[in-house]
Amino acid sequence: MAKKAGLAQKMFVGNFDVSADIASVETCSTPVAVLDVTAIDKSATERLQGLVSGTCQFTSYFNDAAAAAHLGFRAPSTDVGFSWFIGQTVGDAVFMMDAQTVNYDPTRGADGALTFAVEANTKNNVPVWGVALTAGAITHTSATNGTTLDQGAQTSAGAEAILHVTSFTGSNFTATVQDSANGSDWGTLKAFTQVTGVGNERVTVSGTVERYVRVISTGTFNPVTFAVSFRRGAATDRVTYS
Repeated sequence: MAKKAGLAQKMFVGNFDVSADIASVETCSTPVAVLDVTAIDKSATERLQGLVSGTCQFTSYFNDAAAAAHLGFRAPSTDVGFSWFIGQTVGDAVFMMDAQTVNYDPTRGADGALTFAVEANTKNNVPVWGVALTAGAITHTSATNGTTLDQGAQTSAGAEAILHVTSFTGSNFTATVQDSANGSDWGTLKAFTQVTGVGNERVTVSGTVERYVRVISTGTFNPVTFAVSFRRGAATDRVTYS
């Protein structure tokens, strides 16, 4: 990876690919509560880390087409996966969280522009920076093995992944994250729940994750369009995988 500008990005909220409707991302942050635990025998402040939260605030254009921003944001969501892809290449960074969208506030400018302020907040999870297992949203017409991502070494602190199925025609579809020690012999790391339409799911797994990872598609479909973000854990994480 190298330095890059904020070009050619993608954003998925639940089963919606809203990338073409997002004007700007104002902030994606991970605020941490700080607990003051200073005792009377101290001459400087003592602090402990408290609860961790996460929020993303962004501006959307108005688009009431099928599977576009208005349908995705017009009502508050209860629990959706959120993936902000910083690029459209396997291995690019992704900001990931389970979230609730809480507002959809319109502004009509004097120049006639119509935009909406949207906010997504975490729901009982910590936002993390992961990587893209798909090159943005990809389309498969039959069972396919995805691109292999080499992450350099085996790890032992679990992983998480978010699936966004944005378009589907067929009977059923299953996306499965696989891992491999050598890039040739593959096993199932975690399978997402089989779907029969558009949908979204966040999954976690504990234990060992091998050096190489990929996502594969199986089922009866033609076509399916989906995106997968992935993040392996580290010993210093504040996240507990279960």
